[in-house]
Amino acid sequence: MKRNVLKLIEEEVKKTQVLVFTGGLAKRMGMINRAKAMLELCGRPLIDWCIEYYSSCGFKDFIFLIGYRGEEIEEYIGSGERYGIKAVYVRDPAVDKVGKGKALKNAIEVGAVDTEKRALICFPDDIFLDETLPLKLLLHHIEGVKKRGILATVVFATAIEYPFGVGKLDENYMVIKFEEKPIIKISTSTGMYMLEPHAIKMIEELVDINAPFSIEFENVLLPRLAENRKLYALTIPRDTWIPINTIKELERAENLLRNSSKHYSK
Repeated sequence: MKRNVLKLIEEEVKKTQVLVFTGGLAKRMGMINRAKAMLELCGRPLIDWCIEYYSSCGFKDFIFLIGYRGEEIEEYIGSGERYGIKAVYVRDPAVDKVGKGKALKNAIEVGAVDTEKRALICFPDDIFLDETLPLKLLLHHIEGVKKRGILATVVFATAIEYPFGVGKLDENYMVIKFEEKPIIKISTSTGMYMLEPHAIKMIEELVDINAPFSIEFENVLLPRLAENRKLYALTIPRDTWIPINTIKELERAENLLRNSSKHYSK
């Protein structure tokens, strides 16, 4: 039985392409003058952590959507041979105000994304401490497709640290309670998604690549799927996800991983 499950996982992994969005400008980090995916975490670029995280689960088919200073990423990864993967690169379309929606539609239009295969979407600036999470997502997603007819799955953290202090006020504007950076119990997207082929094809319909504003696929695709009861969820503990959007968060991730020999020894 166990052997049959492993065989199933292996076959489904082969049917899955990994789309890595690397085109962000890292505005919240200030002027870093390099591709964000090339920032170092524990002495290694974020893109290394990303590739090795998913390839260690067996995924081999990678498409990198590159933008700002994307040539640095392409030169660093190359063919992907040293990681044991196949690497394909798609530069963001030459239009103003791109966003992930336009970047994805462009990758579909140029034929880099196979619209007949499911896609695992991820970002190099999200670190996950559960080493088997991509496989858990794959199995959970397949179950949702078979039993519920879903078209996409989002990985949610069960809570998040609110980045500001919060006060409770009485009618006289007296602060009767204050809490610095409280933990808010709200399902929060971690930026890891699994899409069925039909959901990928919906991007072509929903995204106008020539629109005079940036388009995020999360804004146009996921709400539509949720409305139609086609969006599934996988939840994980908040402390297994480390988002890196600021220099402070990068430093926090560095401290957490340095204190974990399991991760830092890689």
